[in-house]
Amino acid sequence: MIFFSFFTASIFSLTAFLQSEAAWWKGPLSALALFALGLAIGVGLQEEALKNTILPPVIGLATAAWTCAILIGLGSVTALALRDFWAPGRIAGTAFVGGWILISGLQFVFG
Repeated sequence: MIFFSFFTASIFSLTAFLQSEAAWWKGPLSALALFALGLAIGVGLQEEALKNTILPPVIGLATAAWTCAILIGLGSVTALALRDFWAPGRIAGTAFVGGWILISGLQFVFG
């Protein structure tokens, strides 16, 4: 549980750091591309594959793509909001601490 919150906070922080010096459209576009990939995986499942199982393993790929799309989108929005005021290192540090607190809180609430 601690590893997952650390890993997601690291992705959130890295995205915020990279977005703080990149063009404004690169982060949201990559989040949109990952969301579309997850949607394509989810829609591409055949009906026959869903009959014999409760949840096919491929749905894990779609869930992972959507989770990363959310993290990249939130990191991009955070960096875009703060990059006029703070340095990239401070944005990344704040995103890491805030992301770790957010994910740990969500894990505590939803178990």
